[in-house]
Amino acid sequence: MYFECLLDAILVERQIFHIIDCSICGFEEIYYECPTANQLIGRACSNCNFVQRFE
Repeated sequence: MYFECLLDAILVERQIFHIIDCSICGFEEIYYECPTANQLIGRACSNCNFVQRFE
């Protein structure tokens, strides 16, 4: 629940673009894109609680 709130606050509107193995923990690292602009907006790993927004 906390992680979803974090994603909502940082990445706002998003859809999954690609999933790879996280280089830190080995869990799923998900790349997100904007559904309207079809542009990469960030990546996140729920196991690491890591969220990065691309500028």
